[in-house]
Amino acid sequence: MTMLFEPLNSDGHKRSVLYHAARLSMLHDRMMKRFEKVDVAADKVEAAAELFAEAVRPAVRTQTLGM
Repeated sequence: MTMLFEPLNSDGHKRSVLYHAARLSMLHDRMMKRFEKVDVAADKVEAAAELFAEAVRPAVRTQTLGM
């Protein structure tokens, strides 16, 4: 794991760059985890939509034939 803070040194710019790189890496990891959750949720919605479509189709056919 990347350290967020190094011991203080005279090169504050280098320390700042390392901090921002570590922060960016952590944010990237969080974003990828969130995308995974979105993908899983989208798969569940697609599966539910398919089940709903299958359940509604016979009713539509019955109504159409009965007219």
